[in-house]
Amino acid sequence: MEIEQLVENAHRRLALRRLLIAIERNPDFLEAIDMNRTIKRPIELAGFAGRLNRAEKLENDLAVTGQRYDTVLADIDDQHAALKGHVGSLETTRAALDQVIGRMTASNGGPNDGSSEQGGSFGTFDGQVIDGKPV
Repeated sequence: MEIEQLVENAHRRLALRRLLIAIERNPDFLEAIDMNRTIKRPIELAGFAGRLNRAEKLENDLAVTGQRYDTVLADIDDQHAALKGHVGSLETTRAALDQVIGRMTASNGGPNDGSSEQGGSFGTFDGQVIDGKPV
């Protein structure tokens, strides 16, 4: 604190102390003071009702937005659960197809898709080179 402020505070305390001493010596001073005075509202409080209304409207808007957000999240959860079930059935279908393809290739001795790959009943040529390409 600055010295000026300290001096100002000391003067206020001294004035209050003098007032208290004067009231102690003469209690009639209290009767002269109007204790029922109302404090006038400062200008800052005049617009406070508008601020409160705006805050309440914002609070209501936030509640509505929160409800909409919760609804969307619930829908996403439902869709995610449906997708999990669908993925499970797709995985089951894939496994079944893998088994069918495995049985087909085992019985035919290799892939039979019309490609020119060597394999199956033609046998393998380990380490041999045909037309400049290793087989």
